[in-house]
Order: sequence, then structure tokens, then C-alpha cells
Amino acid sequence: MDKRERLNKISVREKVAFGMANMGNIPIMALVGTYLLIFYTDIVGLNPAAVATLFIFSRILDGINDPIMGFVIDHLPKSRMGRFRPYLIIGVILCAVNYLMLWFAPLLFPGIKLVVVYITYLLIGISFDMMDIPLNAMIPVMTDDEKERGSLSAIKGASYMVGILGIGMAAPLIIQKFGNSVTGYLVLVGGATAIVLIFSIIGALGIKERVQPTNEEKYKFRDLFSILRERPVVISFVVSLLGGVAMTTASSSNIYFATYILDNRMDVLSFSSLISMGGMFAGMFLTSRLIGRLGKKTLYGGSIVLFGIFMLIRLFSVTNIPLIYLTSLLGGVGSGGMMALSYGIQADNVDYIDFKRGTRAEGALASLNSFVIKAGQGFGGAIPGYVLAATGYAANQAQIGSAITGIIGITILIPGLINIVSGIIFIAGYNLDKDKMSEITDTLRARRKSMEKEKKNRETVSGNPAFEQASI
Repeated sequence: MDKRERLNKISVREKVAFGMANMGNIPIMALVGTYLLIFYTDIVGLNPAAVATLFIFSRILDGINDPIMGFVIDHLPKSRMGRFRPYLIIGVILCAVNYLMLWFAPLLFPGIKLVVVYITYLLIGISFDMMDIPLNAMIPVMTDDEKERGSLSAIKGASYMVGILGIGMAAPLIIQKFGNSVTGYLVLVGGATAIVLIFSIIGALGIKERVQPTNEEKYKFRDLFSILRERPVVISFVVSLLGGVAMTTASSSNIYFATYILDNRMDVLSFSSLISMGGMFAGMFLTSRLIGRLGKKTLYGGSIVLFGIFMLIRLFSVTNIPLIYLTSLLGGVGSGGMMALSYGIQADNVDYIDFKRGTRAEGALASLNSFVIKAGQGFGGAIPGYVLAATGYAANQAQIGSAITGIIGITILIPGLINIVSGIIFIAGYNLDKDKMSEITDTLRARRKSMEKEKKNRETVSGNPAFEQASI
């Protein structure tokens, strides 16, 4: 093993730390996307349309905030811990405090609860960026080895699966145990916040940043707009946007479905999450076996389409519990493939920008990706709110026929169709295949090697009195 291979080799201990950091990132938006809408409508007492408007409005502001945050993080001074790790730890602490306020401040100030909700929800977009952008920038700076990046991407996906599974199993049971009450949410959100702090900070302390920029010159803020126009970046972001819409529409609707369509069968939500995990691991295993033959583009797009198809199959019998479990298992195969590949594709996009423009923009791409995902989550969270309001939903009551149809539509039909469309877009539009990425990786390694050689020569000259005397 040569020096460069040793440099890019990631130890098992560091991979475990990386997985912990990513698991610590899960509870924030997972609970927001799944339970915040019903918490605001059934516990706080807000109108669902008012909450939906908040979700849309906040995403518009994120369109301004996220690129600025990414630019700032890319231009912050490098410390002994690296370019991103110290800011990840700071962001985790600030976001955890904001997260508790997001849920419980409206209950502390009932007279101005809608104002409090708007303030805390808008702030969560900023504070979450401070932890999410540095974390999502880590894979490109931890290694430039394709296999190690694939391993890290799989670990990130597996961490997300385990985190989402834990929430998907525990949260419905906690809510059911405490009767959808404030106490239940105190237990759920308080425990989630503790996980965020412990896992994120320990994980951040256990990872390293190895890959340095090939050019010390920083990009300008105006360059963000030209970066966004690059084809692989555009396609990836469009698919992330649609994926966020589909995921959040379904996840924020599932609890309504279990409550009002399945007659409070929260156990079905919990068990289907467990079953889907088996499918996800099978999908990740199949992806690792097929990636050399089919490539990332085909596998990733196909996984999205597969996930959407099995979601729509539930329409044949929406209250059939065995069918829900079967489609959760088979749809999980597609979901596992998506998770195993998505972050590796983002790291490839970082290298593509470096290859074309000669500058690293991990924070920029991570922030823009964060924006489109949050935008998708905003629209996905708004769709159920508007549909529920339009179809006559009444909190804590038996629902009329139009409301039942609306709940089925936002839980199954809309998310399934969006996933199929987004998968087709990725297969047709993404243009970084395996051969192109090999060319990019080899070119960037040569540039870094040349830069290191020039730097060493400069240090030799400046530190040698004979050279200094000759120059005089």
C-alpha cells in the first residue's frame, strides 16, 4: 500500500464515528417531517392551512439563507480540527436549543402561538444548516478514493436507515402510550434532542479531513449561480427536490392514515418501519453487487422508480395490512438503493466542479442540496395541510368521505407518482458515468500532487540560506 492509499484509507473506528455523526442528524427533520403537522393541529390547535403556509414561506426564505450559509462555511478560517468539523459541533448545540423551542414554545405562549411557531420554524432552517452543511461536506474531504467514498456513502445511508427505523418504530408507540398528548411529545422530542447532541458531537470528534483544495483561491459568491447551472448539479438537485416532496408528503400523512383510516393502528406504522429495514439492507447489498455492472446512474434512478411503484400498489387495497407490510418490504429495496448512492453522487458532483472550475465548493453544494431537500420538505409538508383543509378534515373526530379520500391521496398516490417521475428524470438527465468519474479523479489527484510538489519546493527555497543569498 503506497502513501496515497494509506492517506485515503478510512479506519473502522473512524467509519463508526462517521455513522454516529450521521445518526445524530436524523431526529431533527425526521420528527419535523412526520409529527410536527399533527402536533400543531391536534395539540397546539392551529389551522392546518396556516401551518401549510408557514412551511411554504419558510422554504422561500431558505432559498436566500442556504446559499449564503454554504458560502460562509466554505470561507470560514481553517482550524486544527479542519475546515468543517468545528462548525459542525457549534451548529449541533445551537440547533438542539432551537429544536426544543420549535415544539414547546407555542405551548408556553398560547396567546401568540402562531407568531412563536413562525419565528422558531424560520430559525430552525438557519440553525439546522449550521450542523447539516458541514456534515454533508465531509465525504469529499475525508477521502478521494472511489471505494472508500462508496463505503462512506453506504454508511451514511445505513445510518439514516437505522435512525429512521428507530424513530419509525419508537415514535408511534410513544405517542400511542401517552395518548397523543403533550407528555408523549415531551418524551419523544426530549429523547431525540439528547441523541442529536451525544451522537453528533462524539461522531464529529472521531473523523478526519484529508482532501485539500487543489487551488487556495476561494470562489466568489456570484459563482454559486454558475455552479448551480452545471448539468449534473441541476439534475441531482431536481431529483432531491422531488424526493423531499414525496418523502415528506408521505411521512407527515402516515400518522393521519394510521389514526383515521386504520382506526388508530399505530403498531402498523411501527412494524412496517421494521419490515422496510430488511428491504433497505437488501437494497444496499444488491447495489454494492451491481454498481460495477450497471453504474450509479441506472441504479439510483431505478431504485427511485421501484420505490414509487410499490407505493402505488397499496392503492389496490388501502386497508389491507399484509399488503402494507409486503409493499414496505419490497419498496424498502428501492429505498436502500437510493440511500446507498445519493451521497456518493453528491461527492462526485463536488469533484466535477473542482475538475471544471479548479475550486472546491463542498459547502456550496451541501448548502444548495440542503436547500432543495428542505424546499422539498416544505412543499411536502404543505401539501397535506392544504389537502386536509380543502377536504374537510376535522381534528380528533371521525372523518367524512372527502377527508378520507384526501388522506389516502397524500399518503399513497401523490408520493408514489412523484417518485416515479423523479427516477425517470435522473436516468435521462444525469451525465456522470463511471468512465467520466475515473477521468475526473485521476486529474484531480495529479493536480494535488503538483500542488504539493510546488509547495514543498517553495518551503525548501525559503528555508535554505544559500537560495536566499543567490536571490539577492
